[in-house]
Amino acid sequence: MRCIAIATLLLLSLSLKAGDADLTPKIPPGYKPDGANDEKGMWLELEEYERAIQRSPLLVKDPYINAYVRDVTCRVTGEYCADLRIYVIRNPYFNASMTANGIVQVWTGLLLRVSSEDELAAVLGHELAHYTQLHTMDRLRRTTKAATSGSIFDMGLLVLTGVSVPVGQLTALASLMAYSRGDESEADLLGAKFMADAGYDPHAAADLWKKIVDEDANAVAKGTEPGLFSKTHPSSADRIVELNRFVDENFPEATADPANKQSHLDMLNAYYLMLMEDQIDTNRFGRTEVLLDRHRQMGVQEELVHFFHGEMYRQRDEAGDMEFAIKAYTLAAQGDNPVPDAYRNLGYIYLKQDNLPQAQYNFRQYLELEPDADDRAMIEFYLNED
Repeated sequence: MRCIAIATLLLLSLSLKAGDADLTPKIPPGYKPDGANDEKGMWLELEEYERAIQRSPLLVKDPYINAYVRDVTCRVTGEYCADLRIYVIRNPYFNASMTANGIVQVWTGLLLRVSSEDELAAVLGHELAHYTQLHTMDRLRRTTKAATSGSIFDMGLLVLTGVSVPVGQLTALASLMAYSRGDESEADLLGAKFMADAGYDPHAAADLWKKIVDEDANAVAKGTEPGLFSKTHPSSADRIVELNRFVDENFPEATADPANKQSHLDMLNAYYLMLMEDQIDTNRFGRTEVLLDRHRQMGVQEELVHFFHGEMYRQRDEAGDMEFAIKAYTLAAQGDNPVPDAYRNLGYIYLKQDNLPQAQYNFRQYLELEPDADDRAMIEFYLNED
């Protein structure tokens, strides 16, 4: 039975400016469904879906990243954190979600696109609002009804995370994933309130949505289609204006803590090779270029940014790109914090250009920096060629 004590509701109620919707959470921390409707059955099916996530090879198990995401999640969700299970999924696209029974999924592409803990908290606060307002349950009912399969487990794999599912299939189901405009507006405002209550700067929410809109616009101009998050969470200019108005009226004193930017930058620098490798493999070069330019401005280690500019040019391989790649790899290899793989990739480019001396020079530099490299035997084969 969905009984919420009046005292609990009073504690969770929000003091907002007149004219804003009632943003009182509909469920308290510790909520569980009764057996009077379909909700309990859906929760049981979602448990099967969660077991599939736990077995997925895309589940990130690194303790540092998991601790980082968990800390931000628990800070912004407060007492609801005890009801949530948090999973970081290795997927290069911008998305996070929270199922009706408390499964939280954060894709690594989201970590690559936010520039601070505040911006990460903006996404998680937004998703928490969908969760507390039962939007996720309503969407799950709608999705299951519209799908040819009635199994939440099947739809979960296809719709909710993208685990082991091609991006094309996710895009095809984007219309089923989308929340209504009303739900999105409610999640925007309540999510900002959750952020402010946790000590994060709620101004970061509108800033982030604008970045995603701009990224899509720039990427589309360079021939890349809009991202999955933008298809399922439409971020119109009107929504950004409304969110800014709400934050300015209700939290005028809120400011960003520089430590929240530094902590995120530290995480990016530590895991940039893994995160950007997946982005490069999408072959969406317009979007990759936008991200690299943003990361340079954020202060990501410049050798790492140069390296992935080289990767982008090498894989795109249009007219003049190999020369651009050589310049970028050289900057990545010869900086204060050289990227060993830059030397290896330079070696392969020169080998392809029949410049064996230059190839061997770079291969030697690579092995000096990576004496235990997995591909050492192959590199030594080329070093022994005349």
